[in-house]
Amino acid sequence: MKHLPRRLRPLGVFWTVWVPALLACGVPGTATAQEADGLTLRAGYSLQRDDNLFRLPDGVDPQTVLGRPSAAESVGIGTLGMSYAHNYSLQRLELDVSLMDYRYRTYSRLDLLATNYDVTWRWALTPRFRGTLSAERDESVNSFDDTSVLTRGNQRVRRHEGFDALYELDGVWRLVAGIQSTRNQNEQPLVGEDSYVSRSANVGLRFDARSGSSVTARLRNGSGNTTTGATLPAPLRDPDFNQREQVLDIRWLLSEKATADLSLVRIDRTHARLATRDYSGTNSALSLRWAATAKTQWTLQWASDLSSYQTTNASHARTDRITASHVWQIAARTSLQASVSESRRRFLGPPPGQLPDPQRDTTRDASLGLRWNATRNIALNASVQHTQRRSNRPGLEFSSTQAVVGVSVFTNQ
Repeated sequence: MKHLPRRLRPLGVFWTVWVPALLACGVPGTATAQEADGLTLRAGYSLQRDDNLFRLPDGVDPQTVLGRPSAAESVGIGTLGMSYAHNYSLQRLELDVSLMDYRYRTYSRLDLLATNYDVTWRWALTPRFRGTLSAERDESVNSFDDTSVLTRGNQRVRRHEGFDALYELDGVWRLVAGIQSTRNQNEQPLVGEDSYVSRSANVGLRFDARSGSSVTARLRNGSGNTTTGATLPAPLRDPDFNQREQVLDIRWLLSEKATADLSLVRIDRTHARLATRDYSGTNSALSLRWAATAKTQWTLQWASDLSSYQTTNASHARTDRITASHVWQIAARTSLQASVSESRRRFLGPPPGQLPDPQRDTTRDASLGLRWNATRNIALNASVQHTQRRSNRPGLEFSSTQAVVGVSVFTNQ
């Protein structure tokens, strides 16, 4: 392995040490890494080919922009991880830690060794008074859909910490409350999307029907600030904000095979210094799941989201998205996944003295994936995804196709 180039040695360790070790200590079992109690070790490697990594607009010559005749790129992604789950009387601990090594064949400046974790303590003082304490870190290479600089790295790190509690008043009514903190950091600025830090607290009431359906109503109050935004002149920026929300979540078991989820969130965001950036509206989401047979499941999702999007001509954006997906268990060890989606985005709330932003974007995605559990400890997967964006603003339209093949190995201890 010492003869490997330095940038490839992490993958050499992966193949020569971890995979043989996992295979040697593997034990028969049918549970997946996510479902099994105890300790689970896993490793994986995938190769991704993207024919338009930087999302160059249609008709642009890559030689002019990138100095190369092609916009395509190959990415090798090696993963090492472990998870642990165990019950301790009324308590339950769930831990997941992983390293992801992104290696780009041509654009090595994007190489990234990402550290991720997800820790959850499902606590309970009594069977009626319980909740969760969680911390999560998700690090990855960001999409280039809306990046403004192609010569820098494109890392995204998201951190989330939360505490929530539930108290059973009787057989069907519950008091719920929680606090959350979220930090989203982009290595380079994205058009209209700043890095931010937010903190919030919520309190509410939940009704759990004996059929399994439920209704939850909550009030949430929070504050935060954006941590980037240098692309905007100071008079058009107000980094601090407060946000109030009224939340209604409904889960309805339509039948033994069908479930519907509805979420309605009334948002009111205000800025102390620059009221022209204030906005309010309703976020809506509807999901229908239908297990047509023991081997097939259909999912239809619709969402309409209002979010901050600060530019010289807009303060927020409305995105409407619809997705249809299907999972088919072809055989005991083979499954097929397919999905199609369309999202439409428009930009609202121009600052005083600025013309409204007429931009309208439509993005369509289609994907097909196949997974084969070759043994109880080894799985192979392959997928292809096509993305196309259309816009009424020149230079923003693009299309890209990604193909991925991978192998994963896991074992339960």
